[in-house]
Amino acid sequence: MLLLGKIGLGFLGTALVAGAVVSSEGFIDVKVHEKQTNGTHISFVVPAMIVPVTLKFVPNHYLAEGSADLRRYLPVIDAAISGLADCPDGPLVDVTDPGEHASVVKSGGSIVVDVDDPDETVHVSVPLHAMQSAIDEIAAAGGPI
Repeated sequence: MLLLGKIGLGFLGTALVAGAVVSSEGFIDVKVHEKQTNGTHISFVVPAMIVPVTLKFVPNHYLAEGSADLRRYLPVIDAAISGLADCPDGPLVDVTDPGEHASVVKSGGSIVVDVDDPDETVHVSVPLHAMQSAIDEIAAAGGPI
């Protein structure tokens, strides 16, 4: 019986460590609500780590063109993400038109985009660290940087 307890404790410890690793980069949160009758409602939250890990399984030839385009701007993108990471939380962009509103906010290490118009409401939150990891993965698909 003691052996089963140790095995169970081992599994629990492994699950806790795995959960901590998976959630270490935060979560991507996406919600889409179409306002028309029978409109689509999508809502999911996934560990941000899934994006760069998934990109490792995409064959490089699918990412080659994007990688070439991205590499030209990589220093600017890296500086922008680093600058955003260092700036305080708060609104970055806020646009209001009659019946429409869009905002981009930095909140807790994530970029949050909210759009509300007559047709739909969209919410997307992505951690900056996950953005940087995904961009680095795509850039690396073209060979050594």
